[in-house]
Amino acid sequence: MKQLTKILSLIIAVITIFTFVGCDKGSDGDNLNSFYTKTVESQALLDDLADDIYSNWYDAIYDDDFGGNINLAIAAAFATHDENVNTIEANDAVIQDLYKSVRDGDQSDIVKEVLHAYTDYYEFVMNVSGSFNSYSAGKETKKKALATALKNLSYEI
Repeated sequence: MKQLTKILSLIIAVITIFTFVGCDKGSDGDNLNSFYTKTVESQALLDDLADDIYSNWYDAIYDDDFGGNINLAIAAAFATHDENVNTIEANDAVIQDLYKSVRDGDQSDIVKEVLHAYTDYYEFVMNVSGSFNSYSAGKETKKKALATALKNLSYEI
């Protein structure tokens, strides 16, 4: 009977160890999926905001909307997307935290590429500066860089 108890205890211990090892791998996978999902969500919101900034800026310059005031045009785009801006900022904190948990994993190179492209795009959209021409050129370049990095990551998830 004691031997049966020892065998059952050993079996339970082995099952428990494999369960925790599996949970740990699942956690890394969950974190990678969460990192990807939050970044994709933020990209969509950043795209909408960037497009409206561009549109308002264009209208201020060429259609004399917003009294020709570029700062007012940009502020109007942010005001229109106020709820999304809050979501973008909240997602940014989550993305940065998730990055810490996945940056040294199996997909570290791709994850770093995604974070770099995301951070460039986030800063570009959230801290508007430069001329209209530099903004319009940078918007598409940074948008495509993030989309490409996310596409590459999606192949690995």
